[in-house]
Amino acid sequence: MNSKNNIAIEAATDGACSGNPGPGGWGGLIVFNDDSEIEIGGSEQNTTNNRMELTAAIKTLEKLKNFQLKENFKLRTDSKYVIEGYSRWVINWKRNGWKTSTGKPVQNLDLWQKIDDLRIKGLEMEFVKGHSGDKQNERVDLIATSYSKGIPLVSKVKKSTEAKDNSKETGSTEIQKLFSKNELLEKFAEKKYFLNSHELSELLGEKNYISIKKHELFEWRNWKLIPKNQKYWIIVNTNT
Repeated sequence: MNSKNNIAIEAATDGACSGNPGPGGWGGLIVFNDDSEIEIGGSEQNTTNNRMELTAAIKTLEKLKNFQLKENFKLRTDSKYVIEGYSRWVINWKRNGWKTSTGKPVQNLDLWQKIDDLRIKGLEMEFVKGHSGDKQNERVDLIATSYSKGIPLVSKVKKSTEAKDNSKETGSTEIQKLFSKNELLEKFAEKKYFLNSHELSELLGEKNYISIKKHELFEWRNWKLIPKNQKYWIIVNTNT
């Protein structure tokens, strides 16, 4: 992807943590004017949800520095903590020598200073409600959650429309997606992780949405998807 020929039109970020504190993950997504996308993600062994939300924003801002941004660029997140801090709190903290209004040290100071240094002129943060069906928010949530569970998603670059027209490349991409799905399902089954319906739908795709919505046992290729407590899913390999 040539940064000179692509204009970033929006971005999304999310963080996740199991235990808070505990193992955490973060995810970021950048969308471009040619319909291409970049995904990034990472993990930390002992962290908090707020630190992962901040890290997601920091890593995405670092990436955005390499591209031209459209006017009124929006970085979308479901973390009001990140939005309020970036938009308002940091200004007062800096005036107070990085202390709160009560004189206490700012929590996560190292990350707040990084995010402040990475400010991009014209960039605004926009709140999006989590788990509300927003496609980009659901994707970065899946990336962050997967990393927090030690099962990172394969970072992808979505091809432009021109590249998609090449049938050989499209076929190769589909095989790669299928391999990634099976690899993730194997990991989830092995570690006996529960997935919620949003996560499972993101993993298996829209074609399986109706089966997931019914919350009834169904099979996908050599996998059995078993509902649990009307909220979660257990994955079992039918070949074992």
